Amino acid sequence: MSFKKQAQAVLANPIVSLNDWQRMYGNNAFGVKTASLKKVAESSQYLLSHCTIMASVMVEAEPFSYLIKPETSHLANNNQDAWSNEVLKMSHKSFIGAFNFLEHFQNSKHAKGHILDAVLRKVSIAPPDIWVYFCDILVATDMKHESLVGDIRSGKTKYMSMGCVADEVTCSFCGARVTDANTYCQHLNFQKGMFMPDDDGVPRIIVELCGRPSLPGGGVHFIEASWVGTPAFPGAELRGIVSENWNGPKTKFTHSATASFSKAASDGYSLADTFWSLDREGEFLR
Repeated sequence: MSFKKQAQAVLANPIVSLNDWQRMYGNNAFGVKTASLKKVAESSQYLLSHCTIMASVMVEAEPFSYLIKPETSHLANNNQDAWSNEVLKMSHKSFIGAFNFLEHFQNSKHAKGHILDAVLRKVSIAPPDIWVYFCDILVATDMKHESLVGDIRSGKTKYMSMGCVADEVTCSFCGARVTDANTYCQHLNFQKGMFMPDDDGVPRIIVELCGRPSLPGGGVHFIEASWVGTPAFPGAELRGIVSENWNGPKTKFTHSATASFSKAASDGYSLADTFWSLDREGEFLR
């Protein structure tokens, strides 16, 4: 049995145009020649949004890799879920081709668009060697959803929440591995979100660590990113709208060409080069 998880993030004010993005990237964008971008067959128009969707936490070295370093405890989300640096690095690319929904209404016929790309930023939290990843995604929301697009443009809708499936979770206090919510340890049953001192007296947050580095893909698969009214992820960074009106592959219900979105994004439409030009903080990982 797998676990479904959610965490939320913030959309920012516009910071870069699509032309700037194309110029920084080079001759290709979204898997087609830049010059042909306006002539994509079976095309639809999208609002492209650049969002920080989540952050990881840093854990201690083995054999205590279930303990979250206190300096990064604040990056566990308000649902008391967390993803280690190693797991997020292994799994973040599964965002590519995932659905864009509204308020986690996970019915493909009601999808609002897709996720085109995902990259990690390595950010220092505390010297000398405490760091985490922030994950940024490029969201394509179909312009036919006029009310939603208008709310995004006006700032009325500015938050996002991710959804994922985790093969297992680990208690961040005792290290118990759980594959079924019915077999939670006492900490996950009764003390999630609380801090308790470990054997050395160091306060440790109790959350569900999603996935595990020894599992394929980290044991986590991201399936969607939704526009939501209430944010839950406390570590989101403001980013922006990349394009007000971009032409991309058309889908019957804004959902049926997920493979095409995924391949096109991985072939050419990259966030990493743009981010490097915009923000020198941290190290960018493709």
